[in-house]
Amino acid sequence: METDISWTYRPMQLEDVPNLLDWYNDPDLHVTANAKPFQSYTLKELTDYWKDKLGRPKYRYYAILSGNKLIGRVGLKPIRGTASVEYSVMIGESVLHSRGLGTEITRKMIEETFEDPLIESVYLTVREDNKRAIRCYEKCGFRYLGSFVENGVTMLEMSVTRMDVPWAKAN
Repeated sequence: METDISWTYRPMQLEDVPNLLDWYNDPDLHVTANAKPFQSYTLKELTDYWKDKLGRPKYRYYAILSGNKLIGRVGLKPIRGTASVEYSVMIGESVLHSRGLGTEITRKMIEETFEDPLIESVYLTVREDNKRAIRCYEKCGFRYLGSFVENGVTMLEMSVTRMDVPWAKAN
């Protein structure tokens, strides 16, 4: 399903951080995506946090844009000692939720990740109660691996391999 939302992406930059502040300080968005206790950020704290993240050379973070507006972000982090990367996506603009955007972005990111012949799987964790995200991931080929409890929240582990997705098999 293609969305009616036109979007592009580019590498995240420190200049994007002020646009993230409202998302990180939104308790509802935090609870949807995270098992960690909610913590509000000042702009300086969030900038320092992202300065550290963007300084990790093998980690890739992307800003998702609709026109010139930042609407989300994606993270792809290598898992040390494996041929896997850990995936995360956040659509920060709640008016864009449940419109297929997360699925479209996730498929594109998986496709590009599997262009690297050394990557065999993409891994993620998601809150068990985040049914919208789980449905998105299942549509993109992710399969349930197991679960664990973090801070009293049940988290699911999911993974997709190159062989699980038809659009990546040709690579």
